[in-house]
Amino acid sequence: MLWALVLSLMLFIAIGMPIAFSMGLAAVTALLIDGSVPLIVLPQKMYSSLDSFPLLAIPLFILAGSVMNVGGITGSLIGLARALVGHLRGGLGHVTIVTNVLFSTISGSAAASAAAVGSMLIPEMKKDGYRPEDAAVINAAGAILGPVIPPSVVMVIYGAMTGLSIGTLLLAGIGPGILIALIMMAAVYVMAGRNVLKTYRRATLAQVAVAARDAVPALVMPAIIVGGIMSGLFTATEAGVIAVAYGVAYALLTRRSTLRQLMGNLTEAAIVSSSIMVILGGAALFGWIVAREGLPVMIADWLQAMTSQPWIVMVLILAVLLVVGIFIEPIPAMVMLVPVLQPIAESYGFNPYHFAMVVVFGVLLGSLTPPVAVLVLITCKIAKVDVNKANGPLVPMFLLLVLALFVIAFVPWISLVAPRLLG
Repeated sequence: MLWALVLSLMLFIAIGMPIAFSMGLAAVTALLIDGSVPLIVLPQKMYSSLDSFPLLAIPLFILAGSVMNVGGITGSLIGLARALVGHLRGGLGHVTIVTNVLFSTISGSAAASAAAVGSMLIPEMKKDGYRPEDAAVINAAGAILGPVIPPSVVMVIYGAMTGLSIGTLLLAGIGPGILIALIMMAAVYVMAGRNVLKTYRRATLAQVAVAARDAVPALVMPAIIVGGIMSGLFTATEAGVIAVAYGVAYALLTRRSTLRQLMGNLTEAAIVSSSIMVILGGAALFGWIVAREGLPVMIADWLQAMTSQPWIVMVLILAVLLVVGIFIEPIPAMVMLVPVLQPIAESYGFNPYHFAMVVVFGVLLGSLTPPVAVLVLITCKIAKVDVNKANGPLVPMFLLLVLALFVIAFVPWISLVAPRLLG
């Protein structure tokens, strides 16, 4: 049955079928060929995989981010980032990275970060002397922080799949997120030395204070979500409800949004959430057959017979993550791989929260590489530049992010420091 499953999946992907339907239909095809399991099991498995209280946090986090991304929010975050790092060589390049860090605490989505931040900063970067392709790549790379820094829809999915604490997973993303941002800022600093770019004066303490004051309403939301979860006041799902209530209250009280616009936010969140649930449902069927056939156990036994060195296994896992991420979008790639990789990680003694950060960031890197490269496609469209021209600056940036992945993989305390400090 396993061979039928894999070959069917490859066939459906090759003919251009969406990954969610490819995984679901591959499961149907495998069961039809095997003939020992009735097809009525499939809808039961799909329903049970989605009948999860933690998964309710997904549409709530998406809605909260959509409601908060109203007029002035992104601008206030850009203002704070400009006051903090705008004076560094590279100017708006550093502002882009820091703004993505700040925006990630609201949206939790890479695509949302790429669109919201990129639409405001890419035109300004071009005016400051950045080549369009450089501006597009910097914004695309910065947007990858969306699912790493809390809150994160991807972390919610990972926690629901594995039973790990979602609050701890959210905290575990803080250290890697900061490291990734610093590495990208170093790349921007080097990149800026090859171009004549506009420089900005260092902001005074008073200007920084004013910018921070303006950004406070946006930064309250992550404090509510992470603080509430870690203090035990509420679960991740309940935190999503409170975040939505805060976002709606803020939008209405500041008159930044109307009821009609809020209904549009609700519709947008419903569409995005539905697409994620369809992916999770299809992936659950695929993963059920993979687990039923014992593939994780077979791979774990094979690796243990081949080597007893955890670092070799980690290198092999990193290679798998990077290759799969090139061809499959992050969420379905993660849902397909986690049931296989988690038992291997346990057998080699990897900390589950550290390993979660490795898997999440590893599959996210596929968002920057063809043929998926969804973040690069978004930012190149905003920059009005052919996506092929972005390959030049994209390659060194991608290699630096791969270096960051290896550092995160082999230095566990980067992921564990925040959970341990906060208990």
